[in-house]
Amino acid sequence: MYCDLHLHSTHSDGALSPRELVRMACGLGLDAIALTDHDTISGVAEAQSAGAEMGVRVLPGVEISVEYGSKTVHMLGYRISSGAAKLSKGLADIQRGRMERNHKMIARLNELGVPITYDDVEREAGGDVIGRPHFAKALVRLGAVAEFEAFDKYLARGAPAYVDRLKFSPEDSIAMIREAGGVAVLAHPKYIIFPPDETLEMLVLRLKDCGMQGIECHYSDHTPEETEEYLALSRRHGLIVTGGSDFHDSVKPDIFMGTGRGNLRIPTSCADAVERGASRAG
Repeated sequence: MYCDLHLHSTHSDGALSPRELVRMACGLGLDAIALTDHDTISGVAEAQSAGAEMGVRVLPGVEISVEYGSKTVHMLGYRISSGAAKLSKGLADIQRGRMERNHKMIARLNELGVPITYDDVEREAGGDVIGRPHFAKALVRLGAVAEFEAFDKYLARGAPAYVDRLKFSPEDSIAMIREAGGVAVLAHPKYIIFPPDETLEMLVLRLKDCGMQGIECHYSDHTPEETEEYLALSRRHGLIVTGGSDFHDSVKPDIFMGTGRGNLRIPTSCADAVERGASRAG
C-alpha cells in the first residue's frame, strides 16, 4: 500500500485537474494522496469528492512558499480546514501579492520588447494561481523564447523580468497551518540553501519549537543517502515522516505520480501518521 502526499493540479502549476489526479491515483493503485497546490486550497473540494467516488483517500493540503533569509523554503500543510480564518487570510494575501507581482512582470517584459499581455499568461493557467511557469508557457507560445529558455532569459531570480513577491516567514506559515487544525511539514529539505551560521538540524529544531510536526523525507530528488539522513533526523526529534513525488504531469514530465523518477515508494503509513498528527493537534 503506497501513497503520494505532494501533488499539484491546474489550480496552481500542474497540468491535470484535481479530478484527473484522483483518477490517475486510482489507476495506479495508490491508497492515499494529498493535493498540495501552491498557496491555494481551491482544488481540494473537487479532489475529495472524486476520491470519495473512486475509493482514494484524499488529504487536503497546501504548499506555502516562505522566506528564509534571502531564499525560499516550502512548507506543506496537511489536513487543513478550509474555513480557518488565519489560513484563509494568509493565502488571500499571498495571492494578492502574486497578482501584483505578475502585473509588474508583464510591464518589465513589455519594457524589454516582449509583446505579452496578462491575458496571454492567464490563458496558460486555467486556475486560480498564476505563476512563472505560466509566464514561461506564454513566452514559448508567443515565440519569444525557445522551450526551457524562459527562466534563464527572463524569469529566474536575478533575470531581467524577475519580480519578488510577498512571502511569509516559516513561523508564520506554521502558525496558519496549525490554526487551521493541520500538520505542518518541511518540504524537500534537499533544496534548502542555508546561511553560513545554520544547519538543517538547527532549522528543524527552531521550527519544531514553533509547531512544525514533520519532514518530507521521501521525495523524487532525494538520494538514498539523503533520505536516510532525513529519516534519522525525524527519528531523533520525534517528527512525522512524509513523502511525495511533487507531481505536475507535463509541467515536469520526468516526475511520475507515486514513483517520482522511478525509484520512489512512499508507504501509506506516512498518510496514516499525518492523520494521527492532525487528530492530536485537534
